[in-house]
This record gives sequence, structure tokens and C-alpha cells, in this order.
Amino acid sequence: MKLGTWIATLGVAWLACLGVADGVLADPGKLARAECWFKAPDKISTRCYRLSVPESRAGRSGVTLELPVVVISVPETRKREDPVVYLAGGPGDGAWLDADRIDFWWEFAADNAWVNERDLVLVDQRGTGLTQPRMDCPEQEVAQIRSLSFGLNRKAAREEWESAAASCRVRVEKEGHDPLSYTSRDSATDLHDLMTALKLQQWNVYGLSYGTRLALTYARDYPHDLRSLILDSVYLPESAFLEDDAWRTDRAFRVLFDGCRQSKDCNRWYPNLEQRLLALVDKLNQTPIEREVELDSGKRVKVVVTGELLLNYLFQNLYNRSGIETVPQIIDLFEKGSQAAVTSEIGYLADLYVDRPDWGDALSLSIDCHEEVPFNDLSKLRQEYRRYPLLKSFAEDESWGAACDKWPMGPQDPVENQAIYSDVPTLLLTGLYDPITPPQYARLAGSRLINSFYFEFLSAGHDVLSNEPCAGELAKQFLGDPMRMPGHACLGRLKPPEFRSPG
Repeated sequence: MKLGTWIATLGVAWLACLGVADGVLADPGKLARAECWFKAPDKISTRCYRLSVPESRAGRSGVTLELPVVVISVPETRKREDPVVYLAGGPGDGAWLDADRIDFWWEFAADNAWVNERDLVLVDQRGTGLTQPRMDCPEQEVAQIRSLSFGLNRKAAREEWESAAASCRVRVEKEGHDPLSYTSRDSATDLHDLMTALKLQQWNVYGLSYGTRLALTYARDYPHDLRSLILDSVYLPESAFLEDDAWRTDRAFRVLFDGCRQSKDCNRWYPNLEQRLLALVDKLNQTPIEREVELDSGKRVKVVVTGELLLNYLFQNLYNRSGIETVPQIIDLFEKGSQAAVTSEIGYLADLYVDRPDWGDALSLSIDCHEEVPFNDLSKLRQEYRRYPLLKSFAEDESWGAACDKWPMGPQDPVENQAIYSDVPTLLLTGLYDPITPPQYARLAGSRLINSFYFEFLSAGHDVLSNEPCAGELAKQFLGDPMRMPGHACLGRLKPPEFRSPG
């Protein structure tokens, strides 16, 4: 559902107690101590660094990138010497290291026993967050927001995405950047350089969403760096991700419909939810709702809510439990709610199209154009949409892959679309409701990871560890002994979503 840029994620890091003497550089010229740009709570210890890496290891540019590294530790609970490194998703999400967002990590580190026994190392991937210099495409965000007013004008949407990519390419190449150096393989090498600079023998890798694909690439290229893998919401390199969009989306909505039918309250409040949504999508595609709303930034924008745009909004709400529980209510609201309530909801929808400052549009574009679009048959994608009544109008979309027509793609390496096999101990976590990285992906990954343990959570969507405390209990046991099957009584106490009443 064109939600690749919405996949959500996290990130942070601090460098205490990693065997590096205070004030001494682990690798002069590559890892340099930096003054932290934030203040941590008293019970949290932090150190900040800058990792210097060449933008192009093939010599296509002379740019040197400085990747920010933050290492977080909770001295009261720290017991282990093997740190956890977090890999954010997207592709394009920053590690939330900027002063406005790093507060997230204080609570995360303090409240999650599975991670607070170790140092938590976080680093902004090249092209994201506080990386300097940062190759970025603000033109992409402008295109996203402008697209809200297009309705079903397919030609306008395609031209907008092509124009944004072409303008960005001219600018970043003029700045000396090499877009072909922004790949999962390049980021995996950055991770290896960081681990080497920290003088570690091994570490534990925690990847979320796209971060799982990066983690698997890292395991493929540098298997000896990894003590264990935690893969949350698995994105497989070998998946035909664009071609899969239709069945993934249909599956997610069918899980929702089944969940509502099985809930006595939800089935009473929202009978025939599937048929009602199908009728609503058709109605809005024929007669869209038009509103002018104010973004959080204060800017006013025109939004044309078609059935397709509504589906994208509902799709995004399936990412976490609190959103899942509101989806039937949102459908009901658009079907028969007051104008004021509908306008308010459209405001929430519009704000989803505004990028956070740490988001790396150019990184996202490069990875999609290098590792995804070339390995998908867009004509097959359109055929797949026609199979599902709820999604059939998406078959007419002209903008799939449009940006890549104006972005350097370079020679394609088939290895980027091949399954990755590994014996690194792996914990696989997936949510039943996940609309973008479904349980099927995690199960398939498990068939190639011979020392893996699979857990599916019936109330979760995307990002299981941030939404399901029981997953943290499993992660704690797993990190203690990665070769042993984890387990906890909390698995028997899991509950399905509690859907919200109308109104």
C-alpha cells in the first residue's frame, strides 16, 4: 500500500563499559569521542562518538561520512559484557538520537530488562538522523504532502514522484554524493567497522523491520561479528516485496475482520464490517471527501480522501495494538460520523505524510531502487491487485517505481534478492496483525536460520518488542542463552485486541 516510507523504528546507543579506557580512542582516525548533545537522567550513563567511514568504498566519491554513535548503559542493572546494537527500520529511519527524540531511549533502557543488562549501542545509518554530511531528499516529503490533494489523478502522482527524484538527484550529485553507495551492504560494512573500532569480539544484533533485512545482510557478509540475532517484524531480502503488497494487505484486513467477528462486542458494534468497508472504499473512490486541514506544523493542506487513501490510513493503524483497536471505529466514523469528527480524523491522516527530521528519504530511495524495484515485475503487481475486490483500484496506479526511473540504480547484484542462510542463533518475533511484514516472512526466515526460535503474538502488529512486554521476557532469556529455546508463562496470558466502541 505504498507504505514503505511509513515503516516505523527506533535507535540509540552509549559506550560505557565496553573495554575502552575513558578518554582513549578505540581506533584513532575512525572512532572519535564527541561531546554529547543531550542530558541523560542520573541513572543512565552515556558516551557519544563519531564513526568516520568513506561514503564510497569503490572510490566513486571523496566524501567521508561521520555517523553518530551513542552508547547507553544502566549501571545498576548492567551484568553482561556483550552489547546489543540496534538497527532501525524504514529503510530511512534514524536511530532517534537527536535531542528531541533521544528521551525515548531512557525509558526503553530502564524499563526493558532484556536490554538493560547490557550496553545498548545505537548508530544512525548513513543518510539518516545526525549523519554528516547527510544525503537527503526533502523533495520527497514535498511530493508526499502534495499527493494528498491528487485524489485518483494517476498522471499527476507519477509526474510528482519523478520530478522529486530527478530534482534530488541533480542536487545531491552536485553536492558530491554517490547515491549508489547507499545500500544494505554499505551499511553492514559500517556496522563491522564500528564493532572493530570498539574492539569487540562479538555483539548481539537487534533489527526491527527494514533493520532485520540489514541484520541478515550483516550476518551474510560478517557472520563472525554476531553472537545472536533478534529479528522483530522480518523483512526478507528474497521477498518480491512490491508484488507481495496485494496479498499482504488483503491478509491484514482479513485478520482484522476475523478478529472483529470473534469479539462479541466488536461484532455487535460493527456487524458486516468487511462488506461495509468494501462499499465505503468504492463510494469514496467515486465521490471523495475533500477537506482543508492544518498539520502539526501549522501549515494548511488540501486532502482528497479517496477509498485508496482511506485504506492506506487504516493500513497504517494496523502497525500497533492501540491502532488496531481503533480501525473498526474509524471505518464506522467515515461511514456515518459527523463532519467535525471526519475532518479531525483526516488531520491525523495528513500528519502521517510529514517526515520526521531524522528520516532519510534518499537512503530509502536508493535501497528501494537498488534492492527491491529491479527484482519485481510491476505488471504482475497490477494483476495481483485485481484478485482482491477491496484493492482492485490500485491496479491502475502508475506511480509504482516511478521515482527509480529518475534515480541512479547501477548494476544489479542478484545476491541482494537471495535468501540468507545462517547458523547464528536467532529469535524471530512477529505480530499476527502486522500488515507490512507478516508472520509468513518470519516463518520463511526460520526455515533458513537453523538455530532460530519463532514466536507469533496474536494481538500485535508491527514492532513487537515495543508493544508486547511478553516479547521482552523471551528476549531476556534468549540473550542469556541463545542456543536454548526461550519460554515464559506470559505466553499463556496473551489477549486479543480490545476493539473500541463507536463514537
